[in-house]
Amino acid sequence: MNSAHSLAVIGRIKTPFQEKFGIPRQSGLVDVSGIVEMLPGYDKPALFDGLETFSHIWLSFIFHQNADQGGESGFARLGWVETGA
Repeated sequence: MNSAHSLAVIGRIKTPFQEKFGIPRQSGLVDVSGIVEMLPGYDKPALFDGLETFSHIWLSFIFHQNADQGGESGFARLGWVETGA
């Protein structure tokens, strides 16, 4: 079975980080906040009624400004040996 899925952009996540270097891996260890800005059409307060009753929400996101689309990663503990994603 071959199927494709797509996600519509409904908002943007904004943080003080301007580049990938320096972004904490364990967010609970730093005191930095970000915001979620909803795009017009998805910014109606009624869409968020009851959200405060949840302890957690999941946000699906895409790094749209990622210049490195090679699909490989380097790991410091491996001496920066590139591995396929």
